[in-house]
Formats: sequence, C-alpha cells, structure tokens
Amino acid sequence: MKKGIKNIQLNMSKGQMVLLVINVVLVAAFIALGVSARKSMDRLYSQQGASRWEDKKNSYAQVSAFASPDRNLQKEDISVIRGSLAQSLSKEAVSEDRHSTGRMWIDAYSGECSAEVRKDSNTLSVTAVGVGGDFFQFHPIPLLSGGYISDEDWNQDRIVVDENFAWAMFGSNDIVGMQIWMGTTIYTIAGVVAVDEDSLYRTAYGGNNRIYVPYDLLKSQQDSLKITCYEAIVPNPISNDGYYALRAACGLEEEEQDSLQTEENPLNFDNIEVIENSNRFNWIERLNGWKNRRLRVMRTNSVGYPFWENLARMEEMNQENILVVRILLMVCPVICLVLLLYDLWNRRTWTVKKLCIRAIDEIRERQEEKALAKQKEAADSEEETEEDFLEEDDEEETEAKLESGDFVESEEDFIELDTEDIIGEEAVEGSEADTAAEETEEAVEEQAEDKIDEAQEETKLSDDEKELQSVTSENIFDI
Repeated sequence: MKKGIKNIQLNMSKGQMVLLVINVVLVAAFIALGVSARKSMDRLYSQQGASRWEDKKNSYAQVSAFASPDRNLQKEDISVIRGSLAQSLSKEAVSEDRHSTGRMWIDAYSGECSAEVRKDSNTLSVTAVGVGGDFFQFHPIPLLSGGYISDEDWNQDRIVVDENFAWAMFGSNDIVGMQIWMGTTIYTIAGVVAVDEDSLYRTAYGGNNRIYVPYDLLKSQQDSLKITCYEAIVPNPISNDGYYALRAACGLEEEEQDSLQTEENPLNFDNIEVIENSNRFNWIERLNGWKNRRLRVMRTNSVGYPFWENLARMEEMNQENILVVRILLMVCPVICLVLLLYDLWNRRTWTVKKLCIRAIDEIRERQEEKALAKQKEAADSEEETEEDFLEEDDEEETEAKLESGDFVESEEDFIELDTEDIIGEEAVEGSEADTAAEETEEAVEEQAEDKIDEAQEETKLSDDEKELQSVTSENIFDI
C-alpha cells in the first residue's frame, strides 16, 4: 500500500497533488452537506406521511390543501372533497384491500382559533386546534405522556395538550386524566406532546400554549371556527396523480394538469392552495423554487399556513441553498474528471474499429463453438439411437426364436461351428509346429556337416605336416 502511494506521488507533480487534495475535500464536503440535508428533512415528520403509509407494492402521495378563512370551508365541504377523491380513486381501479390496514387512503382536517381554558381559578389563553380524521397519523408529534385522540374514540371530550400548557397550568407533564374547562364543557387530558427545542421550530410554533380538540366539540364552543387545512395520503400509481385528484376535488380547473408545467406566473391567486408534500424536497422542485425565490415575498391571497407548513417552507429555502452550494462544490471535480478522461482518450492504444472487430470475432467463435457442440450432441444422439435400434432388433429376433423353437437348433449349430473352428485352429497350429521341427532338424544337420568338413581339413593338414617332417628328417640324414 505504501509503495503504491509512493509510486503515485512520484508520477504526479506537486501541482497535481494539490489539485487532487482540493478535489477530495470538495467531494467530502458535497457528501457531508447531502447527509446533513437528509437529516434535516427527516426531522419534518409532518411531511413523511406517504413514506410511513406506503408499502413495497403500492406507491402513495401525501397532498395538502390550505384554504383561506374567506372560503369558509366547513365539514360538509370536507364530505364533498372525500366523495370526489373516492370517485377519482375508483377510476384508477384501486381496491380497498391493497393496504394492510384495509383502508385505501386516509385524510385529516384542522382549523385554529383562540380560546380560554381554566382550571379552578387559573385561566390561560390558548391556541385551540380543532382536528378531525387521522390528524395524528399525519402529525405524530412526540408524546411525553398519554396518547393521541381520533374520531374513533368512544369519548369525544378527550384532548391533547402541549408541554407549554402542561407546565403553565399544572407545573408538570404527568397530567393524563386531569380535567380543564372551556366555557361550560369539561375536557379530559389524554396526552401531552413535546415542543421541539429547535429555534426555527419554536419560531414557527409561536409562544402560545396549544391544545388539540376534536373538531366537532370545538366547533360547538367556537362558532367562528373554520377548516383551513385538509390533508390526504392517497394511492399515486402515476406521478402527480394524487395532486391533480385533490385539485379537482377542491374545485380548481382540471386543465392545469397540462398547463402548470408551462405557466409563466407561478403565483397563486385563488383562496385555496394545493401542494404535494411527497416530492416537495426533490432537486427538480428545489431548483424551480430557487429560480422563483424572489416571488416568495409576494402575497396574492389570504391563505394562512399552520406552523408545520411554515416549517416546511423554511426547510424548502434551506434545501435550495444547500443544493446550490453542493452544485458549486462539484464544479471543480467534474471539470478535472472531464480533463482526465480527455487525456486518457488521447493516450488510448485502442480504436473503436478494433474493439468492434474483436467483439465480432468473439461472437463468431462463440457461435462456432455452439454449432460444434450441437453437431456433437446430434452425432451422439444418432449413435445412441442406432444402438437402441439394434438392441431392439436383437431382442425381437431372440423373442421370435424362443417362441418358434428355432433358437435351440441354431444354438446347436452355433456350437458345432465353434467346435469345427477350434479343431481347424488346432490343425493349423500342429502343421506349423511340424514345419518348425523340420526346419530345426535341417539346421542341426547343416551344423554337423560343417563340423565334419572342418575336422577333415584339420586331418589333412596334420598328414601334410607329417610328410614334411619325414622329408626333412631324411634330408638331414643324407647330409
């Protein structure tokens, strides 16, 4: 490892090393900002309803409609909106049993007003939020004690209070079961929710004590109460399908489904505003928001937002700034990468033509191998077929001979033939043995004759020597 790093250092100049370190730092900062932005978005639990509700098979979208008090939205209007949404979903052929809870979609509505509550002689001014539907499915505010309320509760006189109210009225968070008065009605405290310590959260939340009361019960006490927020989590098989369904349910023009993407004026002049919470933080929406950031200071309607929507809008601005910074951070690394790829391209030792030829050759070789393999398989299968056919013929002939009795005679003839062959072979072997014996005898006779001739020659030589000796001796005597 150390040797590899040293080799890299030797191959790079000082300026290249500095540029490499800068790019590494920029990429690290890009990743760190992305992680920080993701954590900041995850803290907005009121914007994560669709991700909590959807499963692996079905896609959902969380959509919201914020109405101006001038629209005077009441519970009867909520029934109309629900009917329109149900009709739109029925056109998409979405069945009620698609989700594990048995419900195809959920919704909630809310409105705020000022009120006064008392406990004995202690009286507090509060912001009372009338809630209906599955409000706390959309806003799972952390509980300090107790639990939430819903439309399915048997007793509709139960309320949820925040920790500011609990400390101001009772001096404790453990107040579940305590009772307070609003007008002539007694309310029982079902739970206490926390108030986030984040400075932006507290700015949007405000300094008032806040309580959450069933809408119908609060409406009976405060006739001026109006619904200003409607939220729904609906199936979203097609992108923006839930968004346009809610727009249609709220009475907005359907043609905007095609014209919103090209609308020159992004400001809203209606007394109701529909947004899709699920995709509000994706990078395309944030780039569009950054492009129109100057228009945020313009107010063209009287729509008011609850504190969770104000938090989300502040987070949108934060995400836009982070996105722009991240883009700037990646400018230098991207340019360096492009230059590096260009340099590698100029130094390449291959060409596209060679690669194509190599690829074609490889394809041909594979095709030839496959063809040979198929031919071999065909030949093997033919041999196996012939062997099976011959075996079947032999078996059929044997069975026929066994049935007719010819098989015994043929077997005896076969034995006789074998016997004759064996005798013939023995005769051939005997004749060969006799021929070999005769040849051996002839060789022995020839050797014997040769020895006799040699002996005779030696005898002749000895006689000549004797004669020579006798002649010599006679000569000596004569001398």
